[in-house]
Amino acid sequence: MMTIRRPWIVSLSAASLAAFLAGCGQQATDTPPAQKTPAPAADPAQPGPKVFRENWPDKVPTRGLAKGLTLPLETYMPSYADEITVQQARDTAEIACMRRYGFDNWRTEDLGTAPPLAANASNMPRRYGLTDLAEAKEYGYRPPHPGRESTPPPELYAPDAVTVLQARQGGSTITSFKGKALPEGGCIGEVDRKVGTLDADLVERLSAESFERSQETTAVKAAMGQWSLCMKDRGYQLNNVWDTDKLHSPAAGTASSEEIELATADVECKTTTNLIKIWFDEEAAIQKQLIKENQSNLDKARSRKNSALSSASAINTAAR
Repeated sequence: MMTIRRPWIVSLSAASLAAFLAGCGQQATDTPPAQKTPAPAADPAQPGPKVFRENWPDKVPTRGLAKGLTLPLETYMPSYADEITVQQARDTAEIACMRRYGFDNWRTEDLGTAPPLAANASNMPRRYGLTDLAEAKEYGYRPPHPGRESTPPPELYAPDAVTVLQARQGGSTITSFKGKALPEGGCIGEVDRKVGTLDADLVERLSAESFERSQETTAVKAAMGQWSLCMKDRGYQLNNVWDTDKLHSPAAGTASSEEIELATADVECKTTTNLIKIWFDEEAAIQKQLIKENQSNLDKARSRKNSALSSASAINTAAR
């Protein structure tokens, strides 16, 4: 029986306590391992967070077997750039709010320092496993660009700061801090009302559903079988592309020569069997049907996304 694997979900690293408290910050499986850097120096004159844009993913893959591929549901997905835009505005609004309550040096973490390999949650460059032969030959299954994760400013978790951020103290809701009225829900509540968030629950759920269903199609099973036979000829006993995970150690510092040989064979067999194009075509057909079935709700979610981006862009422009 074929093992069904969900695509790795791309999501933004937590950049403030607001995201931390909301349970955000899940890193994608194939997000480059981050190297920690010191917290940014406090700069009272800076109205928003620092944004780094090095090694951000292309909107559409430009290399490998996934080059030019875009699934129908991607039209409705927030991109990594969208997430950064909204988080930048949220952090800018948070900084302004916190400074009103005496936190003059309030800062948030840098943004964009550990970009994922894909522009959105479809994770097209590696949705169907490794697809870039050049990357396979150089990095094995590892990401080509290590990121750097900023250390949160030390005042981020100070008790008074948490009180102002949440408008809560000792488990109870409060309405003022040192005699000054607090916004409902604290600074986090104020940020939510000013900026909002990007709601991608529906589109990501449908994307995961199409991914699972595509693996059960006759065409994909046949192509996967051909890939398995190709890998057997190379000396590897593997039933599907996910079984490669069992033959290399992601925990190791760098890819071994054995891992690189495996990764190279993997992509070469995907090439000769046309597995990626077959898989993509099958899933694209499934997604088109899912869009028809969920058109109204998808349009509403996209409208909310566009509204949040509009508000965020206005805040970011004003802060420049």
